[in-house]
Amino acid sequence: MIELKGLTIPVVIIKIKEKKPLQSLKEEIKEKLSGPFLKWGYFLIDSDSLLTREEISELEDFLHTMNLNSVTAIEKRETSREERRLLIIDRCLRSGQKVEHNGDVLVLGDVNRDAEVVATGNIIVTGTLRGIARAGVMGDEDAVVVAYRMEPQRIEIGLKMAILMDSDKTSPGYPEVARVEDGKIVLDRV
Repeated sequence: MIELKGLTIPVVIIKIKEKKPLQSLKEEIKEKLSGPFLKWGYFLIDSDSLLTREEISELEDFLHTMNLNSVTAIEKRETSREERRLLIIDRCLRSGQKVEHNGDVLVLGDVNRDAEVVATGNIIVTGTLRGIARAGVMGDEDAVVVAYRMEPQRIEIGLKMAILMDSDKTSPGYPEVARVEDGKIVLDRV
């Protein structure tokens, strides 16, 4: 049996509650995730150590075929199969606070003005991003920044930087993803 729990629109936790054959898990996941509301969303698999790393990897590959992206492995690399570690911040970041992490960062709340999140991987904010987000700081321009409301002071991805003007800092009311395309940072609807 599995349980789906939404953190916010772009991220769904898939909690594996009991050990089952992979094919059975895939069928149950497909049944529960049918419908257009999760297309191109993000997921996180929580298996409570019931699944091996290989089984989790196979489920991630299966979910990619359903046009979903893994929070912990948004971009799988051919050259490196290293596991990205996910840091979950279960509070809002206030002005002056800074979080640095070697991996992906998931903030369950807001990142307020003058707060900063620095990650070698991806950054996902389930609230409003008003501060500074620096993803892929080791030069990874495949990293992304996702926020429910995108109103940042500054976004950096790899070696690219974008500073929004005050007039552009009003969120359109839906989640957005910042990524590098054609050498510049662009915002897309999630």
